[in-house]
Amino acid sequence: MENRFLNNKIILKYCPDYFRIINEEFNELDYMTDKVIGIYQSYIFSVNVNNKADLKLVNTLNKAIARYIDDREFKTILNNFLVSLKVSKSETDVIGYIAKKIISEYEKYMEGWTRNLYIPRWV
Repeated sequence: MENRFLNNKIILKYCPDYFRIINEEFNELDYMTDKVIGIYQSYIFSVNVNNKADLKLVNTLNKAIARYIDDREFKTILNNFLVSLKVSKSETDVIGYIAKKIISEYEKYMEGWTRNLYIPRWV
């Protein structure tokens, strides 16, 4: 028999920002943040804790959602991406598909973010 409590503890070990993310306060009209947090929660607790690749994806998704909350520019990019995202009817794991797309968008953003240095203009 599978012990869900121990599995959840293992998953939370890979998600250090979990409680900060789910307790994030946002505007009640911001339905996209609510949906993103819901996808985050659904995905991380649906993965197989014995699969190392799934745990790596959970860790990366945790970083992506933390960046979504902290970085306004990434939040705008991800919101625009998710609004235009289309999921095929033949897709069996919709939450997993969306989570992987969020991760790929995060990795693309981080690749560009580390290359662009912001130099403020001093008067």
